[in-house]
Amino acid sequence: MTNQVLLQVDPSNSSEDGCPDETLFDIYHSTQASWAAATRNFIGALPIELLLAIFTHLYRSSRRLTRTGEIWRLDDPNLSSLFPYAPAAVCSMWRLVLSRIPEFWTRVVIRVDSQHTRSQDVRHYFEWSRNLHLDVIITRHRDEFEGHDKREKSKVVKATRELVRHIGRCRSIHFDVMYSSSLPSILHDFHQRTAPHLHTLKLKCQVDDGGTPHRKLVHWSFHAPGLCHLYLDARNFFDVCVDRNNWLRRLHTLSSLSVSRYRHFSDKGIDLYKLLRAIEESPTLAYLELKDLRFSRVRPWTTTNDISIELISMNLEDLSGEALSEIIGYVDSAPETTRISRCAITTCHHSLISNGIAFHDLSADQDLMVPLANWRGRTLSLVSCACFHDDFLRDMIDGGPHDQSFACKWVKELYLVNCTKFSPRLLKTMVLKRRKLARRSIFWRRDQETLDWTFPNVAPITLISVDGGPALSKEDREWFDRNLGSFHWDERKWFYPFRDCGDSDHDMYGG
Repeated sequence: MTNQVLLQVDPSNSSEDGCPDETLFDIYHSTQASWAAATRNFIGALPIELLLAIFTHLYRSSRRLTRTGEIWRLDDPNLSSLFPYAPAAVCSMWRLVLSRIPEFWTRVVIRVDSQHTRSQDVRHYFEWSRNLHLDVIITRHRDEFEGHDKREKSKVVKATRELVRHIGRCRSIHFDVMYSSSLPSILHDFHQRTAPHLHTLKLKCQVDDGGTPHRKLVHWSFHAPGLCHLYLDARNFFDVCVDRNNWLRRLHTLSSLSVSRYRHFSDKGIDLYKLLRAIEESPTLAYLELKDLRFSRVRPWTTTNDISIELISMNLEDLSGEALSEIIGYVDSAPETTRISRCAITTCHHSLISNGIAFHDLSADQDLMVPLANWRGRTLSLVSCACFHDDFLRDMIDGGPHDQSFACKWVKELYLVNCTKFSPRLLKTMVLKRRKLARRSIFWRRDQETLDWTFPNVAPITLISVDGGPALSKEDREWFDRNLGSFHWDERKWFYPFRDCGDSDHDMYGG
């Protein structure tokens, strides 16, 4: 049964009679002499057939099914138990057996930190995968993103050189390094290359340490017809996506784009208008992330809006100055969700139009009512926002002299994480008032497919979820339970990783 399983994995490794190729048995018989001394060592005494069964099980447990087929699980590439690297490190015998099954090596992980992968091993990983499609990860251990590493760039250059030789087989390429200067240059390293199977390209760094501008190429080309997810540092983005050589125009399957990391103190910043103009020219973009960017010029918000960007979801983090307001103004459609983290919202001159809004890590001096006063969405999420306090709840209670002018008038769902500067009693008062007014003004609206309630003045709160909130009395907990369709309240602080924790093809949108 084991042999049949491996037959399906790699027919090229099998003979016509359905048995694994003779090289595996050659390995076994050639080591029999040395195994006499190894019988005391259980690891060294395992027969080839049993090893193959174990490794096949490990391989399959490292894979998962998706709508588009079977892929590697989203394991941390630095896990000490990562397959096949962990078993390959046990002994030379295991490594030799593993090297004979090319499917095992279709996830190539290359470390460029203090425990960097040797160039010889990098070449072996690519060779052992034969001609199969690859997922390549070039990264550092999570504990080695602090401090300094003067040799990181040279290690990444060597890994990139080997990667480019096999780029025609790559399904995904992911760089996660310390410095922006260590990242490959798409303009030069990928020039005149073709990657017909590439669907994800990620060039991510933790620190923008500057760098020399690359010489522009008049007839630059990198052909990746199936690219769906593109994550670029700002320097690479401006090299290939701004002005006449806008690569985004040629990416007809691109659905998500992330541009990040431009903070170097010696540079004047990037031009927001050029950035947005380039993004607008993407024909199929649905998901946008702008992260940790410093801008040199922000057009006045009174300027005629000659850019129109249509999105499904948007994530904005650590943007300087009034960039948030400008970006919100240029998004013409209503994204289903918008997430805003560590940005200046008090200077936002445009109302948010997403159905779901999430704010993360906002300081106490920010005013949530500036972007939310005229917001008409349904779901509001606040994570570690010191500016969510009783004054905001009072504004949500105040409907004006005739209770006809409410802020966040259609919000129904409220998610609070690590927000403690508010009173549960005032939250209860807000829920109660909006519920009573909603009942008075309710009427039926008949759609073609369903019946729905319409609330012309204010909608009732139907869901509240609190993690890491203030203490809640038993009486108030029972009241919320009775009067809400869905209720959750946990006073324990919720811990979540600040650094990017997911690296799926859709890690920023959860898809």
